[in-house]
Amino acid sequence: MELLLQNFPKWPLYSSFNYKRRTSRPENLTMACTRIETATSAVNISVPSTKSHLVLMRHGESMWNDLKLFTGDVDIPLTENGVMEALASGRAVSEIDFDIIFTSRLVRAKQTALIAMTQSRFKRVPVIVRGGFHGRGKTGDANRLRLRDAAAKALKHASCHMVPVYADPALNERCYGDLQGLSKEAAIKEFGEETVMKWRRSYDTRPPHGESLKDTAARSVRFFKTTIIPRLEEHRNVLIVAHGNVLRCIIAHLAGFSDMEMLKLQIVTAMPYAYTYDGGTFAECCALPPLNPNRNDEDHQGVPLGISSVFKTGDVNSLI
Repeated sequence: MELLLQNFPKWPLYSSFNYKRRTSRPENLTMACTRIETATSAVNISVPSTKSHLVLMRHGESMWNDLKLFTGDVDIPLTENGVMEALASGRAVSEIDFDIIFTSRLVRAKQTALIAMTQSRFKRVPVIVRGGFHGRGKTGDANRLRLRDAAAKALKHASCHMVPVYADPALNERCYGDLQGLSKEAAIKEFGEETVMKWRRSYDTRPPHGESLKDTAARSVRFFKTTIIPRLEEHRNVLIVAHGNVLRCIIAHLAGFSDMEMLKLQIVTAMPYAYTYDGGTFAECCALPPLNPNRNDEDHQGVPLGISSVFKTGDVNSLI
């Protein structure tokens, strides 16, 4: 199946690079969202080489996702199902030759990125570059510097195609503070239902020792504008593997959604969302349903497909 991305509508991005923010959403956004049918073969994305491509991917199911606990920035690994989701998402984007990968510092995001890359038809080997893209790290940490230097040499001299993976705390999941590790029921018992619902549904209210969605948006969108946009301007294909709230903030930024619209966004685990970028504008692509032989097409019934239609009408359970 071939998807021609240049046929999708475009809108300007606003950032510190003099882009202007959209004041309203484009008409008929929902019509721009294309359902990619689940198939046994990989999705083939045909894109002009002059354009760069951005894929946003939430990590696969984590062990606390499975237990329905508030996870936040606790470093919890993937479940077996999460590993399968990462493999399936990798197959869905296997035709995109990524030049650079960004993840959070949390292991579930790193696992998802590394596992997804095993499915790339370009056979690029991912290598984690210690210290992040900007080389931050503890001064005098000889081991970190040695590992960073080893990764740099591998990227330059290895007898295979490599792709750097940079982890940055700006992409970490929203910290839920004292809610982390609790189930919804346990949190309500300890803090009261009205209070917990306010923390979960509010844009600018912080749980004890935690972050608000506004806090998360500030750091994640700042990183997107200062680090991701310049890479796209260099015509690099970028993969970001992060978390529900972080991707919610980035998508809302791209689409010009209001704060309240942002709260309604649902980001499905390991579902790739693809954009093209050309001359300061993003063309909306679509969600690419993971090609997972262990999941039926029914698993995607009711799942929002397309960046502009990732709205929920029910409970905001994806805030976990």
